Amino acid sequence: MKSLRLALASLGMVSLCFSADPPAGAEQVIDDNFERKDLGKGWAVQTGSWAIRDGVLHGSEIPADKHSAAARRVIETEDATYQLRFRMREGAKSFHFGFDPKRGTLDKKGHLFSVIINPDGWRILKHIDKAKPKEDPNEILAKATHTFQTGEWYSLRVTTQSTAVKAVIEGLEPLSANHPSFGVPKPTLVFRVIGDGVDIDDLRVWSAKQ
Repeated sequence: MKSLRLALASLGMVSLCFSADPPAGAEQVIDDNFERKDLGKGWAVQTGSWAIRDGVLHGSEIPADKHSAAARRVIETEDATYQLRFRMREGAKSFHFGFDPKRGTLDKKGHLFSVIINPDGWRILKHIDKAKPKEDPNEILAKATHTFQTGEWYSLRVTTQSTAVKAVIEGLEPLSANHPSFGVPKPTLVFRVIGDGVDIDDLRVWSAKQ
């Protein structure tokens, strides 16, 4: 399947990946092409269906869960660059790629922030503090409209540096945001899917050398 996908990419029929060259002064800590049968060590599934098929990670909601499909890749990072490819399948409503704060680093309950892609646009969301929802609600820090085509691959790169985050989808204007809570250690990568499914591939992470 991947050899066919690469052939199609060479014809310009799908989005090409970003360069695999590491960012300056960074060490690669994840390079995952999902060429195996099971998620394996380092992954934890909370809700939904997550399975590797034909070298691609498929995530989709299970209606009985009454919750978005959620999975985490355990890797602690601070200043880092995260790169992946994603594809919205028929019935997909939303794909979230984001982070939790390391326990004890913030007086907060809940997620830190996410890059959220919907069929008609994308945004960077600072998540609500579930312990203080009125004082610290969800906050959209950057957003843009764009039609993400069902069945088409897109490349996403997210860079975090202290309290700043920059998100790039190949071919689009980047989104940038800054929030005081963002400059904390992040113990996992959080993947969430709303709807019938999103495909994920070629996950790479480079951590800035301390």
